[in-house]
Amino acid sequence: MNNFALIEKLEDFSFEKVQYYSIRFEEKEVNEFLDFLNRMEDIPEIETDLNNLLVWIEIIGENYGAIRDRFFRHEAKNGEASALPPPARQMETLAIVIEENLRLYCMVANEHVVFLFNGGIKTAKYADDCPNVKQYFNQANTLANRIDRLFYDEFIQWKENYSDILFESGLKIEL
Repeated sequence: MNNFALIEKLEDFSFEKVQYYSIRFEEKEVNEFLDFLNRMEDIPEIETDLNNLLVWIEIIGENYGAIRDRFFRHEAKNGEASALPPPARQMETLAIVIEENLRLYCMVANEHVVFLFNGGIKTAKYADDCPNVKQYFNQANTLANRIDRLFYDEFIQWKENYSDILFESGLKIEL
C-alpha cells in the first residue's frame, strides 16, 4: 500500500526572507508541523522552549534567511534533514535559550525555502537511539530525499529569483 503526502505552504509562517512549508499525509487532518505544535503545546515543561523555537523561526524568516550551517542543527552525517534549534551557541547570540532537547526536523531547500516536518523531545545522544524522535527523524530524512527528487525531476521548480517554489496544486509525494 502506497502512502502519499501533500506539500502545504505555511501561510502564518511566510516571512520577508523565508517561506516555510510542511507536509500533510493524506490520511491526516493536519500537516506535520501543526501536529508537532499540537503535541508539544500539551507539555507545560517546554512551553517557554516551544515559544522560543517559534521566535527563532520568525527571526530566521524575517531577518536572516535560512543559512543552513549557522541556524540549523545537523543530526546525522548522511541525512538530508536538519533540525531546529541550532546548537546553543548560535541562539545565545540573540539571547534566545532552549533548555530542553526539543527538536523540530526540517529540510532547508535554500536560504529562502524551508520545509518544517515534525519532532519531539530528544532523550538520547543520537536521534536514531531516541524513542521520542527516531520516527520523526527517519521520516524527515525520507521526506527530504523525496522532495529533493521532486526538484530533480522538476515537479517542484524555483521561482525565477529562487525566493520561493512552484508546484502543481495537489502534487503528491509517494512514500
